[in-house]
Amino acid sequence: MSAEQRAFDGLTRVCTDLLNSKLILSSGKITAVLNLVAADAVLKKTVADAMTGFDYRREFLNSVYEFGGKIRFKLPPSPKNAAALVVNMLYEFDGGAINFVEFITTTFQGDRAEDCYRAFGENVIKPFLEHMKELIFSEIPPLSAAEKVDAERIFVGDALLNSSEYIIKNLHGAVVEQSPPDETVLHFMIDGLKYAMELRDLRLIKVAFLGLKSMLRGHKRFVNLLAELEGVIRMYTVK
Repeated sequence: MSAEQRAFDGLTRVCTDLLNSKLILSSGKITAVLNLVAADAVLKKTVADAMTGFDYRREFLNSVYEFGGKIRFKLPPSPKNAAALVVNMLYEFDGGAINFVEFITTTFQGDRAEDCYRAFGENVIKPFLEHMKELIFSEIPPLSAAEKVDAERIFVGDALLNSSEYIIKNLHGAVVEQSPPDETVLHFMIDGLKYAMELRDLRLIKVAFLGLKSMLRGHKRFVNLLAELEGVIRMYTVK
């Protein structure tokens, strides 16, 4: 079996789990989709390529519209734009930047929240899987070195910053609480890491995190926060 087929079979499995889930259990299913995209080389490359030059905010706003006095949602026709949009949305659902329940019950029709969830699956997840299939098995020319860098920066996106924000806030709070001799430097380094995330610069993010981790080595109060932050960085970045 080819790497592409294995990747698509895996994506089909996690998307089917999401489609067949109950709304109350959907959070873990969304995380599973994102974990697979982050871990599988074929899926990661496919998504990174789709996100090259992609403007998430613009496409999201274009996909949400009003009809008959109600909010509607429609994926863009381009397979690349549709795939990139869905992955970005899933990251924002997962990180809490967009309230998933509120989004689906506002945007999709149904008498109950579960009905809205089913409509979301039919109109977003199923088409997403089909678009990913087309992208995975199509002949896509390799990215240039410059395009790969751009793809990495775009893939980092807002989701990483949104998911890291509460950890960064807690790091600042822990520094204040512990009052170490290098307190000012640590605040500066934490803000530097946040700025690297805002720049979407993967390499700068890694350098900033490693520097902060080195500074806090030996401080037991920060072990869990650093481990949590490192996990988020690994999940939301292209290696």
